[in-house]
Amino acid sequence: MKNKKTYYLLILDRSGSMNDCIHETISGYNEQLQLIRDLQKRYPEQEFYTSLTMFNHTVDHPFMECNVNSMKELTTNSYIPDGMTALHDAIGEGVMNLKARKSEEFLRDEATAIVVIMTDGHENSSRIFHKDAIRRMIRELEATDNWTFSFLGATHDAIDVASDMNIRSKNAMRMDKADIKASMQRVSREMATYAEAKSLGTKIKDFFREE
Repeated sequence: MKNKKTYYLLILDRSGSMNDCIHETISGYNEQLQLIRDLQKRYPEQEFYTSLTMFNHTVDHPFMECNVNSMKELTTNSYIPDGMTALHDAIGEGVMNLKARKSEEFLRDEATAIVVIMTDGHENSSRIFHKDAIRRMIRELEATDNWTFSFLGATHDAIDVASDMNIRSKNAMRMDKADIKASMQRVSREMATYAEAKSLGTKIKDFFREE
């Protein structure tokens, strides 16, 4: 198996409006980690690495391409929503970090990347990356076989927001913030399907299947 590495990058909103779903977000994220640990056991011929980018009006990268067994779970001490929404900066920094650090593996077709963006609001405070730059970056990477972008938004126009960033409509979903844990569980199920397909030599581009 040549392409055996999967890099999962979660770009997670922690702006002030996420205050009403703190515990559900933490629980959903921690369940994702356990699911990826289980996938590593189920598919020992594959390698799974996880990155976490969290953002409000600033952007932090607490974990970058970590073996899932070394990842720490989120707690109320490490996930504290406040501030505004620098969505474009979070996407730009998170993706560019992964691309730069693992570019040779992608070029040699040794790895794939899954980028999942979860937000309950609209961009309102980015200072580094403009929307046009994000659009170009996603379009270029999506054109390859090795990058897949997905978007889960709690706004009424979530699908349109994703499309405006060149994220395919089949990989965008409007989520119910009151049940954000269910949305994270949906991502976990799709991750399992992705790993199964990859074990058979297939790279899935439509991340969200019909349910």
